[in-house]
Amino acid sequence: MAHVLTFSSGGKGTLKGFDHTINLILDESHERVYSVGQGVEEVMLGLYIVRGDNVAIVGEVDEDADKQLDLQTIRAEPLNPVVH
Repeated sequence: MAHVLTFSSGGKGTLKGFDHTINLILDESHERVYSVGQGVEEVMLGLYIVRGDNVAIVGEVDEDADKQLDLQTIRAEPLNPVVH
């Protein structure tokens, strides 16, 4: 299965399954927590199920490009919550 990035709360993991409503099963997943004052914090989540209505985008990760990111130098406002 592919390593994917989901824009929900910055989650990333190995896609293990999904359904027609975009519910996702991610393995080896982690969340990247962004802030303005310090670098990106990575929180390990392990096996994770994401409800489809919390997913904005799913895309395959370029592992080589991702490894080159210096997460300690990235500053960003956290994403706003998904509103329905």
